[in-house]
Amino acid sequence: MCARKLGPDATIEVFGKLGKETGMKEYNALIKVCIETARNTTDEDVSVEQIYKAYQILKLVKENGFKIEEETYGQFLVYLIDFGMVEEFFFFHELIKHENPDSLPRLAYYEMLLWIRVNNEEKIQEHCHSIVADDAVEKSYLRECLLVALAEGDRNQEFLILLETLDITKVTSVASLESIFRSLGKLFAWNLMQKDFCW
Repeated sequence: MCARKLGPDATIEVFGKLGKETGMKEYNALIKVCIETARNTTDEDVSVEQIYKAYQILKLVKENGFKIEEETYGQFLVYLIDFGMVEEFFFFHELIKHENPDSLPRLAYYEMLLWIRVNNEEKIQEHCHSIVADDAVEKSYLRECLLVALAEGDRNQEFLILLETLDITKVTSVASLESIFRSLGKLFAWNLMQKDFCW
């Protein structure tokens, strides 16, 4: 609420003057306000300014010793994906990867969503082929993340190929399972509909 009325910069300053320590909850809320403002404006300068503010907040997160987690960077990357901002995406991708190497599978998820969004078939196929060719057990979570991105991007052919390489019993989250089974349900319904029309 405070960030919406005052803006992210003033809010951080007020928190500092009040002696209130800014934690991840506050940083995430401030980034969210910046992203929403950038998304809702028609003025490109305002949008760029808000993205810069969000970047400054990301730097504050790092400077204050917090780990940059998906809750913080996810909303930011989704904005860049939605607007097809490839160069900007990889700038932040590298920053996040450097600060949080554990985030690589989730970053691969966002990267696949980006390639789907900008229709870069070469990159989509490259990622799919490399993960299918590498059947190492430690790549299971990466496979899961890419599979979910393919499901969300309605890339049915690649989804089915990658699904064959994944041990579904090793999927780590309920959200991933829901996405996978939702896609399977859509594919099954589509196949049934096709059969009905063939009669």
